[in-house]
Amino acid sequence: MLFSSLKYKNLNTYMYFNVFMGTQISIKLSDKMFETARSYADLHGFDTIQSLIRETLRVRLFDSENLDSKMTYLASEKSLAKNWLSKEEDVEWSHLQKDK
Repeated sequence: MLFSSLKYKNLNTYMYFNVFMGTQISIKLSDKMFETARSYADLHGFDTIQSLIRETLRVRLFDSENLDSKMTYLASEKSLAKNWLSKEEDVEWSHLQKDK
């Protein structure tokens, strides 16, 4: 079930809770790797080693999917800036600027 609901008798309202199901895995790390991972997680603001592992997997598995669009953006940024960073463009978009 993706959502579950709870109805309060006196308030006549519903609260919805997201319930995400996933697969739990277990891995075995050497003591040195575990301590290094713990230190890295603490130093870089991860709540747990599991969060570090999840983020590392996400980056390794899914960030390359967006690489093509990032490369296109980087390749076209300089040529597009010629038109965007002009006085004429500033005049055309000035009505959207906040008054100073």
